[in-house]
Amino acid sequence: MLKPFYCLFLFVLPVVVLLLLFQSAGGEGMQCIRLSRADIERRLSTKTPYRSVANYDETPPQYAGCHPTRIWSIIRHGTRNPSESVILQAQNRLAEIKNLILEQTKPNLSSEDLKKLRKWSWEHLNAKEDEKLLVAEGEDELTELAERMQNRFPSLLPDIYNPEWYYFKYTATQRTLMSAQSFATGLFGRHRIHTVQYPPPMHKDPVLRFYKRCDRWKTDVDKNPETLVNARLFLAEPPIQSAVEQLRSSTGLPDLQPEDVQLMYTVCAFETAWHRQRDGTRHADSVWCSFFDLAALDALEFFEDLEYYWNDGYGYELTHRIACPAMADMFAAIGSVKLENEEMQLPGRANATFYFTHSGTLLKLLAHLGLARDEEPLTHKHFASERRWRTSQIDAFATNLAFLRYDCEEMEPQVVVLHQERVVRLPKCPQDQDLCPLAMLRRIYADSVENCDFEELCRLSE
Repeated sequence: MLKPFYCLFLFVLPVVVLLLLFQSAGGEGMQCIRLSRADIERRLSTKTPYRSVANYDETPPQYAGCHPTRIWSIIRHGTRNPSESVILQAQNRLAEIKNLILEQTKPNLSSEDLKKLRKWSWEHLNAKEDEKLLVAEGEDELTELAERMQNRFPSLLPDIYNPEWYYFKYTATQRTLMSAQSFATGLFGRHRIHTVQYPPPMHKDPVLRFYKRCDRWKTDVDKNPETLVNARLFLAEPPIQSAVEQLRSSTGLPDLQPEDVQLMYTVCAFETAWHRQRDGTRHADSVWCSFFDLAALDALEFFEDLEYYWNDGYGYELTHRIACPAMADMFAAIGSVKLENEEMQLPGRANATFYFTHSGTLLKLLAHLGLARDEEPLTHKHFASERRWRTSQIDAFATNLAFLRYDCEEMEPQVVVLHQERVVRLPKCPQDQDLCPLAMLRRIYADSVENCDFEELCRLSE
């Protein structure tokens, strides 16, 4: 006689438990499933915090009979504030969306996120004065990067500053200045950075921001409507449409537009980058991230990948060809090798060169080197394909590229290339070892150095 009741009990118990869990997670709202911080951080395109791609293994790369003697490194600034336009959109349109969600009888949010949303505001930011300023997390990113690099290469990066040994340069922006100073702090300590010398910064630096000096690139690529045609076409593809529908459902706002979803993604990205998770707490998580599922984040990340691929990467040959001044500077810094078996020439340059610059520089230089290159050009139809061009991985805040010269006892000088602090093997260099002979590297990129007629490349067509 008890058997039917026993069966009913077994059926009802899980339902009751689920309801209790649901209620405790949801409280005033209904939403109880949330993404992990790692899932979010890995999908934020160029707003990805460096901690999600950093190499925390400080083991020095060691090669028998060889030791590092020179380094040339180019580093993107750390995490910053958004642009003026994004700050204004957040203060206006996103504030409207916030109020529309809170006006609902039962917003689809946990009690914790509901409290966060009520408190959320960007009114503390002054759109004109605070735009693009480096934030505290950005300072930490650069300081910690310098500390790890110094631990890997202690003989090459001594903790005492000497202008004959070190050369630092940044662009005429607060975010690269502060990045340079934070990096110097990691090398020498805060009490010594006042001794570090910097050349006068330039808005259109020929090495650090070469594209700013290229009128043809500005006209043919940067301001060319055709450049973003694949990104625009992707807005009509099912992945983005599904993302918009998912956000309409999670916010309870059926009139949410694609540009609203993009704004929420951007604010989610910045707020995630600003605040690293400490001690396992979630108090620093952005409330705007809680509306997204993985599929929506993937779609929005791909949209931005398309934009950067065509504007700053492989989309147009001109874009990466104009990175040749940076390559020429690299060879001059680590010791160029003359072709035709002529004697090697060491330049009168510092042993350690560190440049602090911007996303546009790093992406163009990566493309110039042939890194993160897919077999086919990236288009709006490639969302489901495996791709190497992922800005979340290759162009996070504080992204860095380094060329290290190794002098060896029984062979010619060698070069090791690091991207995000990890050894990478350049196309046409040996693929079975990390070391690439400096002379070989010089031959591979001879065109970049010897035939880099930047003025001709950048001259506007008549």
